[in-house]
Amino acid sequence: MRNGKKAAAAAATAVFGLCLAVAGGQTAGGAGLSASTQDLTAEYRGGAAAREGYEMEEGFRESYLDFSVKLLKQSRELSGQNVLVSPFSVLTAVGMAGDGAEGGTRSQIDQTLYAGIAPEQGKEGTLALRQLLEEEKKGAAVKTADSVWLKTGGPFVPDEEYLRAEADLGAAIYGAPFDESTCADINRWVKRRTDGQIPEILDEVPRDAVMYLINAVAFEAEWEEPYKTNQIHDAVFYGEDGTESTVSMMYSEEAVFLSGAGARGVKKPYLGGYSFVALMPEEGTSFSEWLAGFDGAALRQILADERALTVQTGIPKLESRTDLELSAVLSDMGMPLAFDEEQADFSGIGSCTDGSNVFISRVIHGTQICVDEKGTKAGAATVVEMTKEMAALEEERVVLDRPFLYAVIEDESGLPVFIGTAEQF
Repeated sequence: MRNGKKAAAAAATAVFGLCLAVAGGQTAGGAGLSASTQDLTAEYRGGAAAREGYEMEEGFRESYLDFSVKLLKQSRELSGQNVLVSPFSVLTAVGMAGDGAEGGTRSQIDQTLYAGIAPEQGKEGTLALRQLLEEEKKGAAVKTADSVWLKTGGPFVPDEEYLRAEADLGAAIYGAPFDESTCADINRWVKRRTDGQIPEILDEVPRDAVMYLINAVAFEAEWEEPYKTNQIHDAVFYGEDGTESTVSMMYSEEAVFLSGAGARGVKKPYLGGYSFVALMPEEGTSFSEWLAGFDGAALRQILADERALTVQTGIPKLESRTDLELSAVLSDMGMPLAFDEEQADFSGIGSCTDGSNVFISRVIHGTQICVDEKGTKAGAATVVEMTKEMAALEEERVVLDRPFLYAVIEDESGLPVFIGTAEQF
């Protein structure tokens, strides 16, 4: 079975994959893959990948935030404390499966991914967000990549139109025997697309697997104002269960205060149009109780109501890795048909000559984040003027010394690329 391995690089990364399994060319050596894997992308891509010209409507923002918080909360129930997910990566990869779903299976996937809006609006919004993430920005970089892996020499016959559509949206298409070499090739592809941060996402390819849909995201950014050595001190972090642990707390004076829905927090900018956002419940409220009543609408309102205040801030150095199998989570969120061996309908993706049905058997999600004094990797830029301008304003204090929710936000859209909880150190 799948086993995500730890990665060491100081950056935030999400890798997400789907395995479609049956119930009951040209080699890719130039891409660093084995001779048994064929790169079929050129056969299916009509021209340059379509990555521009998409628009994001307000309804998508509301739907995306709602999905983000639901995914975080349900994943936390599955994995426990200190969970991290990438809603963008989940939307992208499950959306690839949804492109080939039919009937009730398609309806459930659309309602789960794009609740409250038309599926076309959700798909376009996701592509528009990807367009924003892939823009070249000084001091920050986000890399995204998709791939479709097909089992060759078996009963599964992929739908040609489906493959062309995914290729035209930028996905690489590979044909492979789905043996040990394919497992190694998928891990190699993931490692390369995440700059080495996740060297392995699979430890085997199950016998009945016929297709993998994979999305990879790598994020790195520098703080606008990095921390100096004298701003970092040991401090006590108080867990909800009464435990106390020593953390390296990074102290600074920030300029944006967040509050609402029984929480208070801070927004700290990176270079390049991204921000780190952290929220914790008001003193005297347990984190679990607060999170249970928190939703996407509350997060949207808090971000919209940000206030320009001097905020004496403490952010602990944070390193978190989460490995999840999300089938149960996504099923509970509203798409159980996709995982049903008999009732799943992915006829738009392909069919099996032996009459076997195709369904989603596993949803693999791995994430990592490291927050330190430089940002998420190295280098920095300082904005002194803003600090001086805010100095005369009312002052707040937000020291994250007890459980908190955090997110990496793309500033123009106001949407999280990553969202997680930090509850134990």
